[in-house]
Amino acid sequence: MFDQIIDAATALDVQANATTANILFGWIIEHDPPEHPGSYVARFATTHPTIYVMLADTLAELHAMLPPGLARSPRLPVDPLEVVEIWFSK
Repeated sequence: MFDQIIDAATALDVQANATTANILFGWIIEHDPPEHPGSYVARFATTHPTIYVMLADTLAELHAMLPPGLARSPRLPVDPLEVVEIWFSK
């Protein structure tokens, strides 16, 4: 699967489309995943992770790119090591 790197405006559109379709979604925040070493990555996910990702150098930069209307969930012990947190629709 090849990632499609998107900007904050496109992320807002992707999230709005999921909301309109009544699809449960979230953004999985990872640090240093194998496919994007050294970066923070926000991957859009519905029932499964999708190809839509935003990239940033810092977690703060990535947080600023996330669309509004999300609630943070901390990393759980069962999450892969690169997962930092997950943001779900409220």
